[in-house]
Amino acid sequence: MEGVISYRPRMGKRKLENLVKNKLHYKSINQFIDHAVAQALNAEFGHHPLAKKIADIVYRAVADHAELAFIKPTPEEAREIEAIAERTTREGQSVSAGEILKKYKK
Repeated sequence: MEGVISYRPRMGKRKLENLVKNKLHYKSINQFIDHAVAQALNAEFGHHPLAKKIADIVYRAVADHAELAFIKPTPEEAREIEAIAERTTREGQSVSAGEILKKYKK
């Protein structure tokens, strides 16, 4: 072990321990903190400006030249879409648009 870094959570050690072990999938507070630190470092340093610029250019090119066609659904498709929307609204869950639309790709 290289060294120890002291950390005092604002919410209190016991409350954090309870949340991490009982509500999340971590086995220990250290595992949780290591994951949180890795996520924060990746968010801060993981984005290369040139890669982001290239991704933005590619995104704009695809958006400008992609052929998108909106079509009116058949009555059967409309009933199915409405049923899915009603069910997910009633149950309080969501279904991705991709999941719904993948059935109707030509």
